[in-house]
Amino acid sequence: MSFSITTETVDDQVAAVAVSGYVDFDAAPALKHSLVDCIEAGRSQLVVDLAEAGFIDSTAIGVLAGAVVKLNEAGGGSLAVVCTHEKVLQILEITGLENVITLHASRDEAVSALALSR
Repeated sequence: MSFSITTETVDDQVAAVAVSGYVDFDAAPALKHSLVDCIEAGRSQLVVDLAEAGFIDSTAIGVLAGAVVKLNEAGGGSLAVVCTHEKVLQILEITGLENVITLHASRDEAVSALALSR
């Protein structure tokens, strides 16, 4: 399954990064680059949409955890993850990342949750 990534600016504080395919050792640097670019552009609320991701590995988990740290260092922000794929959900649960980030069933739900947290 080939990897692709798109970034969409929702508003002056929120950006959504959508990922499809396998987010593994080869793809994780592109995800990290996109998230860092969003944070450096002043977006303090990030949605990572993994609805079309069929698999994530430990490097992707590290990128998500690193984004949380970077958002906190930048003055406090939030990271919400859209996750509907059962295998990806299991990986997030096994690693305990669902205790650090909020998981949502849709991008609209994630964006709404971030708006409420401002």
